[in-house]
Amino acid sequence: MADRDEESYESAGASIPEPVKEPAKVPDETTDLTRGKTSRREEAYLTLGIIYYGGHVAHWVWLQVQEQLFPLVQPYT
Repeated sequence: MADRDEESYESAGASIPEPVKEPAKVPDETTDLTRGKTSRREEAYLTLGIIYYGGHVAHWVWLQVQEQLFPLVQPYT
């Protein structure tokens, strides 16, 4: 059957048709990491995480600063 297809194209002088191109895929908004953008869901999770843990982290940093600075300031008081 393949021989008949080739013969019909050759005898008619027509060229072999090009393969059909698939339509471009629309990128999924949840995984658009190729352009460095984050999805709205990821942004929401990051924002909520910063709001929830931000106070705890800031308090921990403040305690660490006090522990480091207290021995330096103690001789002057």
